[in-house]
Amino acid sequence: MASFARRAIVSLALLVGAAATSAEVSSVPAGAGAAVDAVAADGSLGGLCLLQDARARGLRAGGRRMEVGPAVGAVTCDEAGASAFTEALAQQPLYWMNKNGDFAVTGASRFATRADISGGPSWSFKDETEDLVYAHPIIDAEKSIYLMHRNGKLRKFSADGEVMWTNSDMYAGQDAGKLISGTKPTLFVGGPVLLDGAIYLGDSKGFVSAVDATSGATRWRKAVGAASASDAWSMGGISGTLVAAMMSEEVAEIPFDVAGGQDMIVGVDAKDGSVLWSWKFPDGKRIYNALFSFASDPPSVLFSNYHGRAYRLKLCDGSVVWEGPAPELQPGESEVMTTGGLAQGANGVAYVTSNFLDKGGVKRGRLAAHNLASGDLLWVKRLDMPANNAPSIGHLGGASGELSVVLGLGENAFFPDPLADLTGKWENGRPVEWFTEVAAFSATNGEPTGWKFAPPPWKKTESEGDSWTGHICLPDAWSNAAIDADGTVYLGHMSGKLFALRDMDGDGRLDGDGEVRSYYGGRCYQGSPGIAEGMLVATPCDGMHVFKGQALAAEQRPPSLQGEPAARRAGEHQGL
Repeated sequence: MASFARRAIVSLALLVGAAATSAEVSSVPAGAGAAVDAVAADGSLGGLCLLQDARARGLRAGGRRMEVGPAVGAVTCDEAGASAFTEALAQQPLYWMNKNGDFAVTGASRFATRADISGGPSWSFKDETEDLVYAHPIIDAEKSIYLMHRNGKLRKFSADGEVMWTNSDMYAGQDAGKLISGTKPTLFVGGPVLLDGAIYLGDSKGFVSAVDATSGATRWRKAVGAASASDAWSMGGISGTLVAAMMSEEVAEIPFDVAGGQDMIVGVDAKDGSVLWSWKFPDGKRIYNALFSFASDPPSVLFSNYHGRAYRLKLCDGSVVWEGPAPELQPGESEVMTTGGLAQGANGVAYVTSNFLDKGGVKRGRLAAHNLASGDLLWVKRLDMPANNAPSIGHLGGASGELSVVLGLGENAFFPDPLADLTGKWENGRPVEWFTEVAAFSATNGEPTGWKFAPPPWKKTESEGDSWTGHICLPDAWSNAAIDADGTVYLGHMSGKLFALRDMDGDGRLDGDGEVRSYYGGRCYQGSPGIAEGMLVATPCDGMHVFKGQALAAEQRPPSLQGEPAARRAGEHQGL
C-alpha cells in the first residue's frame, strides 16, 4: 500500500482533530496568528553565491556561536532585510539546529563524531510515558541536546545525559502515544528548530510554540493555521522568521483525507508568533514530511511537494521566486506520493526526491537536480527503488572527494499483520520482505558512484517495535542520512538498526573491514540523527541514544579554531 494511504489510516485511527488535506484555499484562516497567546504575565503557561561565500567565511572557519537571546526581527523585503539574512546565513550555528542540521538542510556536518556505534551508546533515554518520538534531536553550541516527544514533552539534556529542564506546558497526555486513544490529542509532530535562543515546535492543531532554550519556559504559543497534519514534518527558521507547513480551514474540516499532508506554507515572526504571510499549493497539491531549505539572492525558502515539484518563495512575503517543472512521466506512468523532499548542496543545486508508478505498476523513485537561481531542471535520475527520504549532500571521502548525494531507498513498511508475520507470506501468497539500500550519486550528474549498502531484506510486515498495543510509529524505511566530516554516513533503518557507513580505504565502495557498522536498539527510526564534535545523537521511535567519540586535542584543531572554547572546537571540517 502507498505511504499516503497508510498514514491516512493512522490519522483516522488516532482520531486526531487535525485531519489531512485536500482542497485549495486562498488565505490563512481568520484569526490565525492572533489566537491564544499562551504565556501568562508571570511567564508561566496558565543565488547561492552568497551562501557559498558565507560558508567559505563562516563555516570553514568553524562558524559563530549562536548566543542565547531574544528573537531578532523577521526578514523584510528591503536591502536591510537582505543584509540581515546574509549575516544570519554566515552565522551557521553549532551544531545541529534542525532536521538535516543546517540552514540549507544539507544533512552534512563539518564535525566528526569519531564514535564506534557498534559498542553501544554512552547513554540512552526513554520517556516514562512510553510515548513516540517522531523528531530529530537538536544540539546547541554547548552540546546540550533537546528532545521532543509526540505528546508535547520537550526536554533539554546535558551532553552527559543530565535532564536540565522539562517543559510539559504543551503535554497532551499519555494517550497521545497510543494508536487508538478515544480522544483527539494534540500531536507534536512539527520537528523542532533552534533559533535565536529558543526552540520552536509545531503541532497537529495548527499551533507553533516557542520555548526558551536556557530556562525551558514557554515564550508563546500561537495558532498559525487551522490545523496541521500528523506526519513527521519539520519547522524551519532563519533571521527571525519561521516557516511551517499548515492546513487551511477547508482542508482541516475534511474528516479523513487519504491524500495527507498540508496545503499551505506559512511564514511566522519568531518574536511573537504572528503570521507574516501564507502561500497555498496550486492545483490541489500538498507537502508531506515538510523540510525547508534557505538560500540568499533573494532571501528565500525552498521545498518540494509530495510529487517532487520544487518551489522557491521569498522569505519576506511568500511571493514565488520560481516554480520548478513538474516531474516528467512517460506514457503509462503515474504520479505517486513520496515522503521525501528537497535539500540544497553547497554547489548551487537543489536536490529533490519523488516517486512514480512505472508501466508495470511498480513503484520507483527519482532524484532530480535544479539550478538554485532559476529552478531549471539540470538532470533527473530514475531509480529502481522508491525514494521516500530527503537527500543528504556531502563529501564521503574527505575534502578531496567528489560531492555526493546520499539516499536511503526502499518501500516503507506497513502495519503489524500477525498472520502474515507468522506465515511469512501476504494474503496474496507473496513473501513478506522489504528490500532496501542506501546509495550515493554524483552531485554533478546523478550517476551512481558505486558507494552503496543493502542490508538483508526485512521480513516483518511492520517496522521493528511497532505493535498493536499502542506503539505504532510507521516510519520510513530509512531515516534521512547525517554525514560527518570524516565522510561517515549515519542513518536509522526499519530493522531497528542504526548504521554507520564509511569508505575507510578510499576505494569508493563499502566492502572493507569495519566500513559497515551497526547498533541494534530494538526500535525503528523516524527521526534523523544529529552530529556534534565527538558525538552522535540518534532518536528511535521510543527515545534517544547518544554515542560519544574522541574530541580533538587543542593542537589537532584547525588553525582558525585554535584558542576557541571547547564547545566550539571543530573536527576535521572537510564537510561542506
